[in-house]
Amino acid sequence: MRCPYCGFRLGSETPAKKLYVKGGRSRFLSLIIVLSLVSGIIDVIQGANESTYQYANYVYQPPIPALARYLALAQVPISVLVLLVGIAQFFIFYGLIYGKAFSRRYLLKLVGLTFVLSLIMLSLDGMMSSVYSLPSSVLPFDIFFVFWAFFVLVVVWRYVILQETRAILRSTGAS
Repeated sequence: MRCPYCGFRLGSETPAKKLYVKGGRSRFLSLIIVLSLVSGIIDVIQGANESTYQYANYVYQPPIPALARYLALAQVPISVLVLLVGIAQFFIFYGLIYGKAFSRRYLLKLVGLTFVLSLIMLSLDGMMSSVYSLPSSVLPFDIFFVFWAFFVLVVVWRYVILQETRAILRSTGAS
């Protein structure tokens, strides 16, 4: 068996041979595909949950402090952006399955944007909880969202570094 990226002959004991499943897709890429689907689902849930909850806080709640009211209003467009990023993750999922070039181009950008938006939402909810009592499930879900986005960012970053390494090996003409 030859490495599809550098052309070196791989023995049966070579770890690189173990990375590929029968279809030719690496197991790491399969993990990225599953993570993009799960991340899209979590982003859609988080965006829909936060946008409707904060809008309801802004419109229908009894008198609340002005800071909490403005923070709730500021969080609605951020939550809608998270919802749109979640929908975009489904397109990335499709592109990764069928090998579309746009999926690899925008994968790291969307995951990085999700991580930044999760930090913003956590900080806004943290400021809001200091002024107005939020339900006990809001902050733990925001913390989970930050940790999930960070995990996906680290895994995707590793995948991008592997892709760059393969491109360097390919450009050196090692085959």
